Amino acid sequence: MHGMGSSGLSFGELAKLLQNDFYVIAFDLPGHGGEVSLDNEKEYFPARMAERLSNFIDSLWLTDVYLVGHSWGAHLALYMAGLYSEKIKGLVLLDGGYFQQGPAGVSLNQQLTDVGAFIDSVCFASWNEFLDSERANSSRWSKELEEGCLAQAAEVDGEIRLSTSPFTAKAVMKGMHLEPTAVIFPKVQSPVLLLHSTMPKEIEEERHEAIEYLLNEIPHAEVQAIHNTSHEIYRDAPEIIVSKLKEWFYGQTKSCANT
Repeated sequence: MHGMGSSGLSFGELAKLLQNDFYVIAFDLPGHGGEVSLDNEKEYFPARMAERLSNFIDSLWLTDVYLVGHSWGAHLALYMAGLYSEKIKGLVLLDGGYFQQGPAGVSLNQQLTDVGAFIDSVCFASWNEFLDSERANSSRWSKELEEGCLAQAAEVDGEIRLSTSPFTAKAVMKGMHLEPTAVIFPKVQSPVLLLHSTMPKEIEEERHEAIEYLLNEIPHAEVQAIHNTSHEIYRDAPEIIVSKLKEWFYGQTKSCANT
């Protein structure tokens, strides 16, 4: 499950590297990529989104489900595991779900104002101009990354703009603020793997405190640092992430077989 402003295609590289070992489903969350936005902001709140995702899993008749979530997707994965534990065998958090607050000293209202202004400011004259900007801000590039970037935008009145609207982004942020993962931590009984970034180093103290809190609330969780990666952890080091995922997934399968 992708983060805010992204899409299911952002996991193209991971899916390609995992396709011979697992059945991978990466989809657009509401108001992202090709999915229409929800009308009511409360529908974006984690508990309601978890209910929607639970119904989605039921509709596909899936079993042995492991959730992999990045950023907002990790937040939702924790709520899924806490509220619908019987459906989830385990979850992997890709640099998400463990921080409990926004930037220090920045109010929620200011964060909402900032994200709305940012989305409104993203405007390109052509798809090539948009992709040039994305390449310039990426540590690496590939066909799958390009497809993921293209899925994040849409042409509106001859301009290239983000697919995610200010309304959707604000609803997502408000939901995470009002329903933090700290509330659901005690209900998460399934195996948990957190793969976290190490950059920027300026927030290392806050990162350490957040991880310590998560481990205090979910003592069975496993935490691993992926060095020299940013918040876009799976884009920075896809091969390493896939190696960690396979090792952990097969370890869980072996544990289940032994019991």
